[in-house]
Amino acid sequence: MKILIIEDEFIIRKALRHLLEHLELEGVFIHEIMEAEDGVDAENLLQQEKFDIVFTDINMPEMDGLSLLEKSAKYNPAAQWVILSGYDSFKFAQRAILYGAKDYLLKPITKEKLSDTMLRLAENIKKEQNDFIDIKEIEWMLVELESSIWVLDENIVMETILKWTEKMEKKQLKLSYYQNVMNHLLKTLVDRINQKGSISLDAPLCFSGENMNQITREFQDICIDMINKTRSQRKGKIIDPIEAAKDYMLKNVCAKINLDDVAQKLGLNSSYFSQLFKRETGQTFVEYRINLRMETAKKLLERSDLRIIDISSEIGYDDAPHFAKTFKKYTGISPKEYRQSLGIDV
Repeated sequence: MKILIIEDEFIIRKALRHLLEHLELEGVFIHEIMEAEDGVDAENLLQQEKFDIVFTDINMPEMDGLSLLEKSAKYNPAAQWVILSGYDSFKFAQRAILYGAKDYLLKPITKEKLSDTMLRLAENIKKEQNDFIDIKEIEWMLVELESSIWVLDENIVMETILKWTEKMEKKQLKLSYYQNVMNHLLKTLVDRINQKGSISLDAPLCFSGENMNQITREFQDICIDMINKTRSQRKGKIIDPIEAAKDYMLKNVCAKINLDDVAQKLGLNSSYFSQLFKRETGQTFVEYRINLRMETAKKLLERSDLRIIDISSEIGYDDAPHFAKTFKKYTGISPKEYRQSLGIDV
């Protein structure tokens, strides 16, 4: 969402901006905050820009907040207005609501009060939409794109955006709402990739597309550009996540590593990595790990100087009987019988 803060006191204006920028509320996606220090500057902005939420002080030079609200309704009819005041006045609050304000906040503004207000306003905005995008759909998109961009998989990026487009075409979304969601999605995606380290990406402040299809195509182009930048910053080195995973598992066959450990090592989401591993190898992670351990055990059993209990521990099994049971299930014979088949005295 796009927010305008109208406040003549610099410290209060910047404090409110800071609070808004650091809110972490489900369903509240802020992609741009603009400021005005008086009613005249604010009126000019309201004529040029479309805002979802406007915070305005009551007492300001040139034009007070209530007059601005009344006068500017025609410019931003869908905007949700919040009046800021240092006076606990029923008369002021009554006038504010009469003019269409959605809330009336007393200074100093606390994070708790602001959070409550933003949640209510976000719910109001959502109700005005013919439809909305569920937070789970957004997280799915983020997980898929974050992982596929990180491993430079352009095909998965294109497939993911195509699936997203098919879902969005079934909804009746306002353009401003879709812009808000896509801006949030892009900012979060860039932040997550940058947090993986060694890569530094940036994102445009907002999309310029005039309809949903244009915005989606713009988003797709940015994602492909992110792959190219990531590849360039790695000096062209492409990460094969499956080969990297296999190599890591082989080097740590005796450690008690699980799927989450390997996914984290590769910088991938666990769910994405699990699906990718099964798709590329035809085996689940657990199946592959067992096979790797059993093949390693077979090689170690060829050494007569190693006890079976030591081999069990060497490949990550604390319980020797459990190792023997798993080995027999995998090979059809026990570790002892396997050694005998090699002519090794036991």
